[in-house]
Amino acid sequence: MIKAVLGTMPMFWPGLLCSLVPAALLNRVVGRWLRAHWAVAFVLLLALGGLVTLTLLPDAWGPFWAYSGRAARHCDLTGFGLRPLRAFTTVNPTSLDVALFVPIGLAAALAGTRARAAAVLLGATALPFAVEAVQYALPGIGHACTAQDVLDSLLGLALGAAAGLLAGPVARAGVRSLRAGEFPPHP
Repeated sequence: MIKAVLGTMPMFWPGLLCSLVPAALLNRVVGRWLRAHWAVAFVLLLALGGLVTLTLLPDAWGPFWAYSGRAARHCDLTGFGLRPLRAFTTVNPTSLDVALFVPIGLAAALAGTRARAAAVLLGATALPFAVEAVQYALPGIGHACTAQDVLDSLLGLALGAAAGLLAGPVARAGVRSLRAGEFPPHP
């Protein structure tokens, strides 16, 4: 099923590989700015690269201008609401929309100070709206603008943020103990 969904997106793997480079080069700088561990910054940067790859790169091979003239600018505002749980139990565009934002919410919640985490979460909350606005403005990329995608993305963001807020104290305690040289005893 994953192959069927991602198989229609030929730019996914090249885009994800291209996302690794900035994530690897900028994770320490972004980590210092967030006052978070470099791994949190790496996850955030890689997730943002995946977001751009999956939502803003064209769906088909070929030059953008070749098929952009056929696309109509439209945003579907119907069917807006929480989906049933079964919509998230299989790999489909809905579950991918949710899963795409979970690491962003997780990394945002794990940002260093509470003020930084709140600022990053606020910025991350704007991402689903920005993605749909770009999809509306550039219909030629082959992604439909829908209000339901915004809600699904916000759900993924909230799930990731909840996981980050729950795991944050444990992760911070682990990092502090490693920095202090307190390693767990060997069995």
